[in-house]
Amino acid sequence: MSSLTHINQVFALIEDELKETEAAFSHYLGSDIALIPKIGEHIILSGGKRLRPALLILTCGMLGGNRKTGTLLAAVIEFIHTATLLHDDVVDEADMRRGLAAANTIWGNEASVLVGDFLFAMAFDLAVDQGSLATLKSLSTATRRLAEGEILELMKTADVTTTEDDYIKIIDGKTAILMATACETGAIIAETGADLQEQMKEFGFCLGIAFQMIDDILDYSSCEEDLGKTIGIDLEEGKVTLPLIHTLQQARPDEKKRIEEIITADYVSPQDFDFVHELIKRYQSLEYTNHKAKSYLKRAHAILNEIPQSPEREALHFITDYVLNRDH
Repeated sequence: MSSLTHINQVFALIEDELKETEAAFSHYLGSDIALIPKIGEHIILSGGKRLRPALLILTCGMLGGNRKTGTLLAAVIEFIHTATLLHDDVVDEADMRRGLAAANTIWGNEASVLVGDFLFAMAFDLAVDQGSLATLKSLSTATRRLAEGEILELMKTADVTTTEDDYIKIIDGKTAILMATACETGAIIAETGADLQEQMKEFGFCLGIAFQMIDDILDYSSCEEDLGKTIGIDLEEGKVTLPLIHTLQQARPDEKKRIEEIITADYVSPQDFDFVHELIKRYQSLEYTNHKAKSYLKRAHAILNEIPQSPEREALHFITDYVLNRDH
């Protein structure tokens, strides 16, 4: 039985390491070009959960490594994550990020893209300084797959023929790969064997896939104040996520035709969203997506159970449950 009851207890366990990671964020955002720290701090310091740095630090500690050796690479992971957020908001023409105005709405698309590029460059500059070819390879592969996931998502925009396999490929790149890399990097820092590194990479992959599935459920079921973005934005942006894929598979031809008209339109009205939302409820597509997420999280728990008990392992088990039960 876990002694943890709240996600804040997980972060309290690694409070010192996360403080060092935060300090690294601020330090390496420093630049004579004033716009760089201004935009970087706007998104990095705007209240993100630091889930990816936590995964790296906890994995390292669970596998016998010194958790503090992972703080700088945890910052590298968050730099990469933040760069993708800046770029994603430009591509998606997003208005909000974490409940605040998106950087591109304040400083413009050009500045957001260029500062995102700076963060990518800074991340790899720091990673090279760590002197681990294995870590650098993991990070570079992750960055390539992040781009592939975003490009595939762009190609599949408003495509009602998108399959569940297509969707998994997209979210593998969009979300899962960076969580997988955080866990793999933690294992590399702990100087484990290749098999254990691969196990932890799979743990992070399962966690990341489930995390995105729950995020896609919340886009149809949460409230804007909790989620920090406009509800139904996926539909408006033409993103064909698993709840919609499942609905399209179950829908009658006339319903499918109407969904296609809505998702390809320039504007999605509240009535259009309500129509799609009602179909998603009727065909129990949120329940289907939740079931799929649970299957990935079951595998994540099984991987952790192969590792000796420790406070870090307990924390990772808690995070795995938290992913399923979060409401934003």
